[in-house]
This record gives sequence, C-alpha cells and structure tokens, in this order.
Amino acid sequence: MKGVIVESSFNNKMKGAFEVKKTVEINPRMTLVGGVLAIVAMTFTVIFISTCVIFYTISPWRPLFFWYYIFPIPNTGYSIPNQFLSELGVGPTAAIYNYGLMITGILCIPIFPIICRLLRKTIIARIAAIIGIAGCIALIGVGIYPMYISGPHGLFSFAFFALTGLAIITASIAMYKSEFFIRCIAKLGIAVIIGDIILGILGNPLSEWGTTILFIIWVYAVGLQMLLKRKVTQI
Repeated sequence: MKGVIVESSFNNKMKGAFEVKKTVEINPRMTLVGGVLAIVAMTFTVIFISTCVIFYTISPWRPLFFWYYIFPIPNTGYSIPNQFLSELGVGPTAAIYNYGLMITGILCIPIFPIICRLLRKTIIARIAAIIGIAGCIALIGVGIYPMYISGPHGLFSFAFFALTGLAIITASIAMYKSEFFIRCIAKLGIAVIIGDIILGILGNPLSEWGTTILFIIWVYAVGLQMLLKRKVTQI
C-alpha cells in the first residue's frame, strides 16, 4: 500500500514537470494599436490641460458662479492647489477643456478591451474592461456637462474618478500574475487607488490633481509596455 502511494506521488510530480501551460495567441497589431492609443491619449491630455492652465492664467477675466449664472470678473490667475480641474471647463478655456475631455474619453475606450485581451480575458480582466469603458463614457459626460451644470457634472465627475480607479486597481490585480505586464505597473495601480481614496475623503483640488496625474502615469506605463512588447505573439 505504501509503495502505491509513493508511485502515485511520483507520477503526479512527473506530470506537473512535463505539463505545458496553455498559450494564448495575440495579434501584434492589436498590441501596437493599444500602445499608440494610450501614449497619444495621455500626451494629448497633458497638452490640452497645460494649455488650459496657461490661457486661463493669462486671461483678463475669469467666471464667477452664482446659482446657474456666470459673471465675468477680473482674473487673478489659476491656482492648482485651490482650483478644481473642472474650473478650466468654464470661462476662457471652456471649449479647449471640454472638447479635450470628450476626445480623451473616446481615445481611451479601446484601451481597456485590449488590456483585457493581453490579460488572457480572465474574469477579473473582463470586469476591469467593463468598468474602464464605463469610466471613459463618464469622462465624456464630464465634457458634455461643464461645471456650471452642477447636477449632471457632479454625477459624471464622481463616476469618472470612482470607475476609473476601480478599473485600474482591478486590472492591476490581474497584471500582478500576468506574463505580459511587469509588476511595477500593478504596484503603480495600488498608488492610484490610494490617491483615489484620498480624493474621496478630502475632495479638494490638490487631491483631484494628484489622482488625475496618477491616472495619466498608469496609462502611460501600460502604453509603453505595449509598445515594448508589440512583437509578442503568444502569452
């Protein structure tokens, strides 16, 4: 009886030693497109937000909100620690900022399904993709409804930060054991969700800026990894 048990254990070990993990075919063009979209979308975002900050600062006037009305008053500049990002969506930089958000949201929609594919379409990767797409749609909604339309704007803004943070941390969990993405990106996802939680607690402009910057860095990192491994055909 002891000999049977030893033999069975030996057979199981040998089976595990020679067992080949099932590989998944991936399209290098898909990886390339995902990488380019991520880099282009985030570069575009950095450019249009920076442009808005500069033009808002040098503009001779800025908006003053009173209920649903906006009144122009002399501009004292734009202060990142004291003003929300959404304030760029009204007044002198309204068109640049709001259309910029909508374009970024549209560009980012395909990125999450591509990440899902590179994560072998696991359940957690699919959940991340669905939440990520919803976050992109919410970002488009933030652009459609500027800050002075407080009801819809507040809803879409909350949805964007909440859904995007959840999508990133969920994808990062899947990336931790991924053969395609490096673990540094997964660890960066932890920093993103911490920033998102801090934003939810404090709700001030500085925490909003910090969380937005972390979002951008994470997507940049994902896009760069895609470009570096664009020739990979199996995972």
